[in-house]
Amino acid sequence: LLAAAACAGTAGAFADSLLGATVQVMYRCRVCGSETERAEHCGGSDAVQRIRGFAGMSNDAVNFASSALAGLLALLIGCAFF
Repeated sequence: LLAAAACAGTAGAFADSLLGATVQVMYRCRVCGSETERAEHCGGSDAVQRIRGFAGMSNDAVNFASSALAGLLALLIGCAFF
């Protein structure tokens, strides 16, 4: 069980990094120029411009997706070997 948990957890961590780098939404503040995950910065939502990612893929959505993938993988490993 420990090996299954380690494999699933590692896969979840890699999925989190991959999704965060590719599909997670990122904004650039037009006022201060910084990149942020937040849809509001320096006084409002009109201060930011989306520079990459999908609008619905916030950090919370990426965390949920990677956790769900890790849980599903743990279930599949558990069903295959136990």
